[in-house]
Amino acid sequence: MSAPSEFRSEVTVAAPVEAVWAFFQTAQNLAAMTPPEQKLRLGEGGEMPLHAGLEVHISVSPVPGIRTGWLTRIEEVHPPDETDGHPWFRDTQLRGPFALWDHRHDFSPVPGGCKVTDFLQYRLPFGGLGNAAAGRWVRGQMDALFDYRKQQMQSRFGAL
Repeated sequence: MSAPSEFRSEVTVAAPVEAVWAFFQTAQNLAAMTPPEQKLRLGEGGEMPLHAGLEVHISVSPVPGIRTGWLTRIEEVHPPDETDGHPWFRDTQLRGPFALWDHRHDFSPVPGGCKVTDFLQYRLPFGGLGNAAAGRWVRGQMDALFDYRKQQMQSRFGAL
């Protein structure tokens, strides 16, 4: 099996860690961070406060006319009071379009605000064939999604 692909995104905002962390405490806020054309729908678990073991049903439409469902699980949650002000949480995909999806969200204080870093390891289905057929397209989709998230975060909390 090939090594997973990796993706990293960072955004710095003019708000304290606690405020940014609070925003991420329900999956419902994912809607504000997802491009409208993807038509995100949150199902069961989306309204629940973030906690280890939480399973959230999500569906998106990455291309018009095609909807894909996801079941994600919050694996670990480390709030600010447990981490000396450097909270993080990690989610994985239980069912969905990826063969592997392991996503860590880190929140770090910086002068005047907070840096949010997303670390993602993923693998497409069908191994090398899946990567050859869709790897570049998937990476472009992720670039666009996280660029949109950066814009939305800076709009909501202010840019630094």
